[in-house]
Amino acid sequence: MNSLNNRLYSALDTIVDLFLLNLLWVIASLPLVTFFPATAAMSGVVRNRILQKETDGILKSFLKMFKENFKQSLTISIFWILLAVFLFIDYRLIYPGTSVVQLILSIILAIGILLFSSTSIYLFPIMVHFELSWKHVIRNAFLFSLMNPVLTVLLLIIVGAGIALLYFYPVTILFIGSFTAYTIYYLCQMWFNQLLNMKVTD
Repeated sequence: MNSLNNRLYSALDTIVDLFLLNLLWVIASLPLVTFFPATAAMSGVVRNRILQKETDGILKSFLKMFKENFKQSLTISIFWILLAVFLFIDYRLIYPGTSVVQLILSIILAIGILLFSSTSIYLFPIMVHFELSWKHVIRNAFLFSLMNPVLTVLLLIIVGAGIALLYFYPVTILFIGSFTAYTIYYLCQMWFNQLLNMKVTD
C-alpha cells in the first residue's frame, strides 16, 4: 500500500512539475527570439528529471539551463530560421505548378522539408545531453534522424499530434509543451543508451 502511495505521489509530483515547467517555457518564449533558448532549457530540465539529476527546484533549474544553453541555442536558431525561410521561399516559387521540372523540384523540396523536420526533433535532446559545438549539434541531429528512422517517424508523429492538439484546442498550451518534451527526451534517452551499449560492446 505504501509503495502504491509513493508511486502515486511521485506521478502527481511529476505532473505538477511539468505544468510549472510548461508555464515557464511559455513565458520565456513570449519574446519569440528566445523560443530556442527556452526550449533548450525545458529539455535540460526534463533530462535532469528523467536521469534523476534534479537537485534544485523547477524554476532554479530552468533559469540555470536557460543561461547555460542561451548562446548556443540562439546561434542555432538564427541558422535554423534562415534555413526555414529558404525552404518556404522555395515552396512559394515551386507551387503551383504542373510541369515535370516542377514535379521533380517538388519531390526534392518535400525530402528537404522532411529532413529539416526530422533533424529539428533531435536538436534539443542532443544539445542538452552532449557537450558539442552548435555545428556538431546540427550534424549529429541530422545523422541521428537517419540512423533510427522508426524512432524519427514516431517522434514526428508525437510532435505532429501536439501541434494538432494546440491548433484545435488552444487551451492545451497549458501543458502540451513540457509533456511533449518529456516524451521526446525519454525516447531519445533510450536511443542514447542503446548507442552507448553498442559502443561498449564493440
